[in-house]
Amino acid sequence: MHDIFAGLNDRQREAVLATEGPVLIFAGAGSGKTRVLTRKIAWLLQQKKTTANRILAVTFTNKAANEMKERVNKLLGQVNYVNIGTFHSIGARILRSERDNPEFPADFTIYDTGDTRALITKCLKDMDIDPKTLRPSAISHYISQQKQQILRPQNVGKKGGSDYLQEKLMEIYGNYETCLRDNNACDFDDLLMRPILLFRAYPAVAEKYRHRWDYVLVDEYQDTNPAQFELLTFFSEKHHNICVVGDDDQSIYGWRGADIRNILEFEKHFPDARIIKLEQNYRSTKTIIEAASAMIKGNRERADKNLWTEAGQGEKILHKVCENDYEEAHYIAGTILRSGMDLRDAAILYRTNAQSRLLEEALRNRGIRYVLVGGVKFYERKEIKDILAYLNVLVNPRDTVNLKRIINVPGRGIGDTSIARLERFAAETRRTLWESLQYPQEAGLHKNARQQLGDFMAMMLELQSQLQLLGSSDLAMEVLEKSGINALYDNEKDPEQKERRRNLAEFINGVAQFEKFNPGATISDFLHDVSLQSDIDQWEDSSDAVTLMTVHSAKGLEFRQVFIAGMEEGLFPLERTRLAPKEMEEERRLFYVALTRAKERVFITSAEQRMRYGQLLGAEVSEFIFEIPAHCLKTEKPAKRRPERYGGRSRAFTAGSFRAEKEERPGAAAETLRPAAPGTLKIGDRVKHLMFGKGRVRSVLNTAGQVFLHIDFDSGERKTIAEKFIERIG
Repeated sequence: MHDIFAGLNDRQREAVLATEGPVLIFAGAGSGKTRVLTRKIAWLLQQKKTTANRILAVTFTNKAANEMKERVNKLLGQVNYVNIGTFHSIGARILRSERDNPEFPADFTIYDTGDTRALITKCLKDMDIDPKTLRPSAISHYISQQKQQILRPQNVGKKGGSDYLQEKLMEIYGNYETCLRDNNACDFDDLLMRPILLFRAYPAVAEKYRHRWDYVLVDEYQDTNPAQFELLTFFSEKHHNICVVGDDDQSIYGWRGADIRNILEFEKHFPDARIIKLEQNYRSTKTIIEAASAMIKGNRERADKNLWTEAGQGEKILHKVCENDYEEAHYIAGTILRSGMDLRDAAILYRTNAQSRLLEEALRNRGIRYVLVGGVKFYERKEIKDILAYLNVLVNPRDTVNLKRIINVPGRGIGDTSIARLERFAAETRRTLWESLQYPQEAGLHKNARQQLGDFMAMMLELQSQLQLLGSSDLAMEVLEKSGINALYDNEKDPEQKERRRNLAEFINGVAQFEKFNPGATISDFLHDVSLQSDIDQWEDSSDAVTLMTVHSAKGLEFRQVFIAGMEEGLFPLERTRLAPKEMEEERRLFYVALTRAKERVFITSAEQRMRYGQLLGAEVSEFIFEIPAHCLKTEKPAKRRPERYGGRSRAFTAGSFRAEKEERPGAAAETLRPAAPGTLKIGDRVKHLMFGKGRVRSVLNTAGQVFLHIDFDSGERKTIAEKFIERIG
């Protein structure tokens, strides 16, 4: 058994010992929050304050949950069955445990994003609504917002007066919920909302879970949404032993429903709360910490913290200004090669997934191995989705989305017309689609389709009879063989088919591994586990390869050197955040997260020109860079301007190419840009910008031969803009 307090500083030790009552631990970046949480669990068990199954520890990714389990077991030298998991996995566990409740059946299928949008598309089709008019992705976001607020269709209020769009969205939401219920399926938000509805509707069940856990510990508390907050307050209602760990400066999921007020107003919800701050950083150099800390102080909505480190000063952050995004990508790839570090030590972070294409190309051109996080995930590949669909239907025959996916895979002559007739028959006779498959003649199918459907049903019923007889991996192999999926990819000479066959073999390995580490688990348990996988859960840091990912995916990770690409106005921060103070603060927090992923070196890149909307357009350096103290930053710019080389083509930068970006907006001024003579603008001058309008120069910054102006615009905005894009007025 290890010494639980070994290696802890005073604040960390205080946090571990604070076991009773509500506790908020503000854990700055790299301050050892996972260490504190695992030591606290070990301390509770070692002091026999409770038993392992009476502790609930909640985090946001399976990767973090598994790491926590491993650390606790290593500390205590034994396997402890502490309830450690994600919010969604715990919600699913509760729903599956209440098997006697007909309103919340336990054998449900969990729909991923693709399944959800497919179901929404079906609802739109049933309602005779063109998906191009109301996009399924936008409707999915709307429904998710309602569920995060625990609002069912009948509870969603209209936003003032008669609103046709709002009424239509409410109607779609209602039909979508009916389809989910008919399919015996849940989406991700249901895994949080349905347990709350279960507790509200059934007091006896609620009382059981009020007393279920003695201690509740929560990681990444700043990312909780209203539904998660309600679950946590419910679980801790009786004993008040809730300990939350988080950092408001790393709250970056507001667009996904996270409410930063949960952490900032913790004392309001728990008046007797104890507040502990972990401010010593163990990850980064002094330069990185000083730069990130100074920059994040530009946010108003944050708790006061002072991150510090005993590490060395380290190198200055290098801001490299490239002539265009093509050269930016090749600069990053070349710098990684020259660094002398292992490839696994480098991460390239960007604001949007679209930025990865040029970066991948530059790495491939130099033969640099890389891993792309957030690309086509393993469990979203077609062949893997197909085998998962078969298994889901065997477990839950009411699952119409997956049934329609597999009924003609591999092709067996059951086309769209036959499926439409079966669906119509099911609706008319109030049967499920699965039940209607047993009446092909009554549904109006022709002879050949009836024969093929009969063969399909015979195969599925035979496989269904083996659910309880075969282990999960054996059942999966049986499905691959009998369904014909394996045979579909038998052509060894076709590289694509060969790759798909390898993926299926790897899928079987994954099922077998799940069986090994989860004795007694069923195929339903495996499907449940797979449905809750996130991008970062599938990322492995064991291979020697550069990691490419969005900044959102990088939270919680660390690398020796970090490249932050595309630091330009309109890209990072995004254009839409300019006039939304809360969103702008979240963008600043996102940059803070990017900076604090680095242990030793940070490279920030921006381009003077970037290909957008099919045109090479001018770009301005992100205002966030100017919030970094000058002594922490070194800027490198192109030696001189020359005709641009972009993908082998030459194009000169002009003021017109910059203006084209601005004039895309409806109603943009169609006036000619007349930059002032270089170096002539001074503090107090009245100026004009094509997008932001009129304003006054607040300060002038001359860096690396280029002049930047800090301007107070008449609209109330403050921006830092290159002098060449500004016109003097008055």
